[in-house]
Amino acid sequence: MAIQPSDNLLRARRALEELSFYQLLTDWQWNNAVKKWVLKCSLTVKPGNLIPDRTDWFIVADEEYPLGDIEFYPGKEAGLTRTFQHQSHNAFGKLELPWREGKICAQTSMRYASRRVYDIEPFSIDERLSWRVSRAHEWLVAAAEGRLAEKGEPFELPEFPVAGIEKVGFVEDEKSFLSWQEQSSTSGLATLVQLEGVVQWTAVASFSNERGMAIHEVKYGIALTDKALRKITAIWIRLSRVPVLSPWQAPATFGELRSVLSAQDVDFNTTFLRFARNLRDGKQHFMLIGFPIPAITEGENQMYHWQGMRLPALSHGKLNGFRPNETNYGRNDIQKALADNVGITWAPSKNWAEKQIRTRGQASSQLTNANILLVGGGALGSSIAEQLVREGCKRLTIIDGDKLDVGNLCRHTLSIEHVGKFKAESLAMRLNRISPHVIVQNIRHDFHEHTAAEQRIMQDCDIIIDCTGNDELAHQLSTFLWSGEKLFVSVSLGILARRLFLFAARGVSFPHDEFMGKITPWLKKELEEYEGLQLPREGIGCWHPVFPARSSDVWMMSAIAVKYIDACATNPPSSSGLNVYEQCQKDGMFTGITMVAGL
Repeated sequence: MAIQPSDNLLRARRALEELSFYQLLTDWQWNNAVKKWVLKCSLTVKPGNLIPDRTDWFIVADEEYPLGDIEFYPGKEAGLTRTFQHQSHNAFGKLELPWREGKICAQTSMRYASRRVYDIEPFSIDERLSWRVSRAHEWLVAAAEGRLAEKGEPFELPEFPVAGIEKVGFVEDEKSFLSWQEQSSTSGLATLVQLEGVVQWTAVASFSNERGMAIHEVKYGIALTDKALRKITAIWIRLSRVPVLSPWQAPATFGELRSVLSAQDVDFNTTFLRFARNLRDGKQHFMLIGFPIPAITEGENQMYHWQGMRLPALSHGKLNGFRPNETNYGRNDIQKALADNVGITWAPSKNWAEKQIRTRGQASSQLTNANILLVGGGALGSSIAEQLVREGCKRLTIIDGDKLDVGNLCRHTLSIEHVGKFKAESLAMRLNRISPHVIVQNIRHDFHEHTAAEQRIMQDCDIIIDCTGNDELAHQLSTFLWSGEKLFVSVSLGILARRLFLFAARGVSFPHDEFMGKITPWLKKELEEYEGLQLPREGIGCWHPVFPARSSDVWMMSAIAVKYIDACATNPPSSSGLNVYEQCQKDGMFTGITMVAGL
């Protein structure tokens, strides 16, 4: 029995009959290869230089319509063959499918002749498909008139048809752009590093010019500067503009790449052969194509983008019928491995610059640029440390002499593989792998046991965060010889983590007496409120009580602490102060957290 389209799809198709530019060619048919419903139609526009007046399209929709995806692909017959802005790379595609791969972005906001912007997509049965088809038609009109990427709109790279799982990370920003502008070299060798256990990502570490002189080096954090990292040699070529075939198609073969490079007065064969001898080890290497890009269409260029490709293994060793020398190796590579009809294996490439990877949210610059000393790597300290690193803090030193116990796992950010290991050391290893720019050091013994070298590390810190909740440690902070003025923050939890105590002060030493004077009344209040509370114990035998608090409470309070620390870093307190936050409940239901003492 044939599968029949749903009433919703049929109703949506009938709504298209009112569109003057639309013509149905084939009604909804189930495509088993993609597990979706497919409708073939033609759209008519006033022809432009690259757009014919009539083109065929395949509309691919989920069975759950009006929910799910709706995608538009040009037909292999009478469809668009070029790639435009706001369109996927328009390759021929799979043989079993009647459409090409050039999906257009019919759902994004674009400007049209009437300057209208579609911001809201309707999801009713009658409207959604009709709205999408109208958007596709407007896309065609804009393409015919050369208005798909208008001045002032966010700049978009062409889609490079990637293959494989290996990815390339690089670091470029406005500052490095100016550095590149001062360089005359347009090609050379690059060194890439591969993080142990992260085989899918390779990071660009340095560039050298034609003479082998280092001209640009990327400053990473600890994880990507380890001498034990695997190093890979690559060829780099720097262009003056984005390498595309008109109007916006990335080269898919080495022949197309030669063409777009030639248009920028770069000879691919000559450049490749100049450095190929450095890659003849029987392994695959990368080539990096760099070009300047703006932030907005037709704006000034602001930074470089490096697009990586995976080269095939180059000629080496014996050659059938030829002497094994560089001249014959190069000729063999150009004629076979890198022949015009050979497809390029582009690698997904991502800018790892701080500004780029922090766009989803980061702390203030006063906090992220500070050198932070965190004392105590327990449940509270580990949570605060992770949030600091994830919000952009790059320099952090953790002090803790304890080892992780299996009982710590219920609240700690570390895992079972770290049980029995020093908390500070394990935390540093974990945090250094969160960001390519972070430098987390560790001191794996108690605060007062520091060496002379460790004392200098501690003295260099700008912000000191105490997460121990230990009165003796608070006294040690006050007697330590700090170098200059510091921001001190004490973070501790009340019983059951129902209260959070945040003390901040700025000065050349920690004000122990002031701290104790402010927090002691609250601790006495806690003892009175929880008198008779039976503390849980861990293990059997000698009674050993443990601090009771759920991970959700600890992590919730630690988030408040991070915001407090950020606020203090941005606006340093003129005098010491204690803020107290308290969980609120009504009829057994959690209703929030309130500041019950402080500013």
